[in-house]
Amino acid sequence: MTRLSEKTKKYVKDEIVSVLFNSRAAMYANQVSANMGRDKEFIKHMLLELEEMGVVVRFDKSRKGKAYKERCRWRLKPEVEKAFRQMQ
Repeated sequence: MTRLSEKTKKYVKDEIVSVLFNSRAAMYANQVSANMGRDKEFIKHMLLELEEMGVVVRFDKSRKGKAYKERCRWRLKPEVEKAFRQMQ
């Protein structure tokens, strides 16, 4: 596996935030990776890092309250989304 610089990782994280901001709905990691043309596992790893940073929120239950077994949806935190809207 190729090692990526911190600059490249930051760029990918910024791109993930942009995709989530433009989606208006929570997305699965495979949907984000399809939009970006990147590997799903790499995107999932970046989403987990963004979650630790407090930028995104993970949903591990469906809208009906049923827990997902192997997947989860991702969305920007409301505070982050609000900050992006104010910048526009």
